[in-house]
Amino acid sequence: MRLKNYNWTFPSAIPPAMCDQIIQYGLSQIPVKGKHGGQRLTKLRDSDVAWIYDKWVLDICNEYIIKANKDAGWNFQWAPVDFVQFTQYNVGQYYGWHRDTQIPETFEANSQIRKLSITINLNDDYEGGEFYIDAEEQYGKTSPRLVDTLKPKGSVSVFPSDIWHKVDPVTKGTRYSIVVWVKGDPFI
Repeated sequence: MRLKNYNWTFPSAIPPAMCDQIIQYGLSQIPVKGKHGGQRLTKLRDSDVAWIYDKWVLDICNEYIIKANKDAGWNFQWAPVDFVQFTQYNVGQYYGWHRDTQIPETFEANSQIRKLSITINLNDDYEGGEFYIDAEEQYGKTSPRLVDTLKPKGSVSVFPSDIWHKVDPVTKGTRYSIVVWVKGDPFI
């Protein structure tokens, strides 16, 4: 799918005090090792995650999804989120090149796909952990784009879920983020 905009970012959109509150809340949850496609693939991903179901966090995410979907010109149909992933990357942890959805050739009746992904950077007192996207079919072989507007604390980036992206290893400190995927009916 060729798009005019491959991501839509809101730099420093979430107030710092709210980011700190989300971090503290996320750290109070029970962490598990992050998985990809339901599998623990350490060559692809090394991070710790917890799940948040609180309405106040969901409302923040939905607000930016609505705005980005419209402003970026995607206008995808989607259903509001009902949970978010709180992600913690310690020194050496990362998430290699991946997509959040893969569109299968056939669908079961009433099945939905991930259409939009959102990531909120909750802190900026770490090194490494850069976020890249690459809209090309041969990810990482052309010119992946650093989303440097996501680095400031409280920045939000929304992008179509089939866009290749990665998080480089953290080299100092800990990177905290929220990740959300919104689903909708398959593209026709």
